[in-house]
Amino acid sequence: MHLVYSDAPRKDWVRKGCTTAGIGCLECKQPVIEAINAELGPIRERAQVYLDDPTLVRNVLADGCDRARKLAIETMRDVREAIGLHYA
Repeated sequence: MHLVYSDAPRKDWVRKGCTTAGIGCLECKQPVIEAINAELGPIRERAQVYLDDPTLVRNVLADGCDRARKLAIETMRDVREAIGLHYA
């Protein structure tokens, strides 16, 4: 995780601390945890709107289902026509 979330000085500190047992595992992981939390901050802020109002999620899902249903009806009509299945 340090390869992704740590800069060069931090990686050097981790390498030296871990190989010499100069730091513990929690010390090693804390900077990564902080970096991940910082990266997730904006995502969590955007998600909070939906956590505060679950109706928004239901509306998004309902709208998506309606659009998918219409597309599926059109697709199946085209498929039936292409293979010669016409229901009266």
